[in-house]
Amino acid sequence: MTAATLRPAAPGVAALPFLLPFAVYVLHTLEELQGFAEWATRHFGPETTGNFAGYHIPLMLLVLLASWRATKSRPGGGWIVAATALQWQFAVNALFHLTTWIALGEYSPGAVTAAVVSLPATAFYLSWIRRHRYITGRQTLLAIAAGTLIAALAIGFLFL
Repeated sequence: MTAATLRPAAPGVAALPFLLPFAVYVLHTLEELQGFAEWATRHFGPETTGNFAGYHIPLMLLVLLASWRATKSRPGGGWIVAATALQWQFAVNALFHLTTWIALGEYSPGAVTAAVVSLPATAFYLSWIRRHRYITGRQTLLAIAAGTLIAALAIGFLFL
């Protein structure tokens, strides 16, 4: 798909899937608040619920901004690429939760929403943007690379 084959963004309700990254983040963070800091401290490094909430609030606002702006963007726009990167990041984060649950033999707070929200939402979102041709194949690869980097940085932050 090239930039010339992109379709105009659908207005209104039809653009609601762009809000999936924000919805996924809110649900996932609500699950993580119930014990992630203690779990991360046991397995990676010191973490507190206060610090966890402190850095998730501005990140959540950033995800909301990208998601909302994507609903208003033209096809191929940077906000759509950003929302796609953020949604992909939640898929990579989901794999982290599921992998650590298996590897450590202990529930990883966030694993339930990872399995039943993040992964299905990402599959739906990627299928939806492809079907509606909101971004090019090259932009999708850029979003996947950026989302993978974001997830790697977030996971790496646990080791600080």
